[in-house]
Amino acid sequence: MSLAEVSPEERIELADVPDDDARTRLLRLGFLDGRVECHQQIHNGPVVLRRRGSEVALGRALAREIRVTRSTDTPK
Repeated sequence: MSLAEVSPEERIELADVPDDDARTRLLRLGFLDGRVECHQQIHNGPVVLRRRGSEVALGRALAREIRVTRSTDTPK
């Protein structure tokens, strides 16, 4: 499933980020090493992710390319 398909407040893990620059930025911000929350899906706009008090907005086109897995664990 892609990041663009995730519901707000759903907890996920980013499984595959095909864009090298985006993957590097997300890794540096700590968004690739555990669960993140899909904080907001702005209609025809960015997807806002939240983790440990930090938020990052990813464009809709990039969100369609990012593969995610649903997290069933309790939040960190």
